[in-house]
Amino acid sequence: MSNSQLSYDGWLDKHFSIITGRKSVLELGCGRGDDTSFLAETGHIVVSCDVDDRAVEHIKNSYPGVFTCKFDMRDRFPFAVSSADIIIASLCLHFFTQDVTRGILSEIGRVLKRDGLFLCRLNSDKGFKQGMGPEPELAPGLYMTGGGMKQFYNEEMVRALFSGWNIISVDEYETVKFSKQNVVFEIVMKPLSKASG
Repeated sequence: MSNSQLSYDGWLDKHFSIITGRKSVLELGCGRGDDTSFLAETGHIVVSCDVDDRAVEHIKNSYPGVFTCKFDMRDRFPFAVSSADIIIASLCLHFFTQDVTRGILSEIGRVLKRDGLFLCRLNSDKGFKQGMGPEPELAPGLYMTGGGMKQFYNEEMVRALFSGWNIISVDEYETVKFSKQNVVFEIVMKPLSKASG
């Protein structure tokens, strides 16, 4: 997989343009490195993570300055309490039921520093209606698709999911990912309180 195949859509630029100092950045679900391609140039300490061996190996080979970690987000994260300044989860948390996602959010809260920043993107249900045919609905907004199980969100569901966080902003917009038009929610958050370790 070559870097020319990447489809970084610029969503992190506005956030990192106002972040000063050298920060520890944890990127969850890095995949083929769409966002890693940007993060590698920021000068921050970046750890890109994925459950897939090939994805982790690709990041190692493509971005020598970026650290990598292979783990399943459904398990306890292999990071210490309050060890990350910034955590990024772009289009990787909607592959789980909401109960599982809440468990993952608990781990994100454990690892993120008290004054840390959590940047997240999720599939909007508007994107589903525009870009995908009808599939059997397993639970509200949860479908089994050709790419596996996916949860699609409306704003009410987003705010309910992140009710334990200090939500700074929720934006819904169209973007191009993997050469396809998609609609996503972008949520910027800070912890309300620290989870116990």
